[in-house]
Amino acid sequence: VRKPPPVKPQPKKPVERKPPVHAERPPAPKTSAPPSVQAPRAARVAAPAPSAAPAAPSVSPASWRGAMVAHLNRYKRFPPGAATTGTAMVAFTISRAGAVLGSRLVASSGNPQLDAEAVALPRRASPMPAPPASVPGSTIALTVPVRFSR
Repeated sequence: VRKPPPVKPQPKKPVERKPPVHAERPPAPKTSAPPSVQAPRAARVAAPAPSAAPAAPSVSPASWRGAMVAHLNRYKRFPPGAATTGTAMVAFTISRAGAVLGSRLVASSGNPQLDAEAVALPRRASPMPAPPASVPGSTIALTVPVRFSR
C-alpha cells in the first residue's frame, strides 16, 4: 500500500504595507516676526559683554581630585608576576603645572610588586591635571589609594 505524498503548504504572499494616511493638518499659525530675509540688519555686531570671571572655567577641588584619580587609573598597570590583588597608599607632590615632583609609599598592599608599581605610577602619569586656583600653595601634596585587581 502506497502512501500519498505529503501536501506542501502554499508559500504566503508578502503583505503589502501602505503608508499611514494622515488627516489633513491645519496650517501652522503665523507669527509676528518677519521672515529672516526681511529682518532689519543691526548697525553693529553684538558680542558678549566682558566680565570679571576668569577665562578658564572654575573647577572645584573635589572634581579636580576625581579627574586626577581617573588620570592615574589610565596609566595603572598590573605588574606581571603579581598573583594577588591589593591596595597601596601613595603620597606624591605636584607643581602648579601638574608635574610630579616626587612619590613615596605610605601604606603597603602586602605585595612588593604592587607597591613598586604604585610608587612608579604618579611619575609615569606626569603631568597630572593642573590644580584649580582655589587649591593653595606652589606645590600640592596628595595621598591616594591605588587599587590593583584582576
